[in-house]
Amino acid sequence: MEEFETNIQETGSKQHVIEAVVGLTLLVLAFFAIASSDVSAEGTRTYWSLLLLIFAVVAFVSDRMHTDHGIAHVHSAVTIALHWLGVFLAIQLVHYFVVSGRMANADIGLTNGLVLALGTFLFGVYSNWRMGVIGVALTVATAGVAFIEEFVWFLFIVAVVAVLVLFLGTRLINSHS
Repeated sequence: MEEFETNIQETGSKQHVIEAVVGLTLLVLAFFAIASSDVSAEGTRTYWSLLLLIFAVVAFVSDRMHTDHGIAHVHSAVTIALHWLGVFLAIQLVHYFVVSGRMANADIGLTNGLVLALGTFLFGVYSNWRMGVIGVALTVATAGVAFIEEFVWFLFIVAVVAVLVLFLGTRLINSHS
């Protein structure tokens, strides 16, 4: 019996680490998109689209891991797909505004960062708190980039704090269940 409990604890610990690494990866990919959009707004359109696809897949997998939804639970799958389709369309609209001259090219990274942050946070509110933490971290990072010239250290600090919250929050929740 002790061996079984030890295996469960190790598996839980591995899952905490994997979730923290996935969260960090999402943040780094989003930070890169925000920063690179300053260089070439139109050149990052495909990157933003792929980034949204990655966020949507992680959200779907996260929903399946942390809720009682089975892999074939159609209602939640449609809800997730519509949610991320809305975020995708909002980001495409931002790109359209830039191309049509209604918005400055330099603002696309910040605007898309906020749209992604809002979408991620809202998904976290109705499905999985971990995505909410990532959404808050993206919001803080995007605001920081807007106000701080040398923002690389700031992004690093935000990423470390977000990963710590994800890791410690998961451990705290699991220790009380």
